[in-house]
Amino acid sequence: MTTNMVFCRGCGQPIHFSAPACPHCGATQGYAPGTSDSQKSRVTAGVLALLLGGLGLHKFYTGAWGWGIVYIVLCWTFVPGIVALVEGIRYLTLSETEFQHKAAQLDGPFGFLW
Repeated sequence: MTTNMVFCRGCGQPIHFSAPACPHCGATQGYAPGTSDSQKSRVTAGVLALLLGGLGLHKFYTGAWGWGIVYIVLCWTFVPGIVALVEGIRYLTLSETEFQHKAAQLDGPFGFLW
């Protein structure tokens, strides 16, 4: 196996590190080391959601800036704070691989990371 190969997260077969999906089993790989996308921390997202979630900072951090703007607009209702509390707990209970997989699948400013 060369240095440009990693193991598939689904089947364990060696694949190229930049492959978005495994050619053997079709499993999406999410994060590919060495790409320009930075890996998000579930702990950082969880703490941001718990402490400053009413302002949507965890949404901006995860890349769902559309929801972040909605949280800012509605922050006076305290609804985003309650939702962010639940999201923060959810982020912290996910495993790191589940969080990275879900974060890699976010599709634009209104994507959900649940």
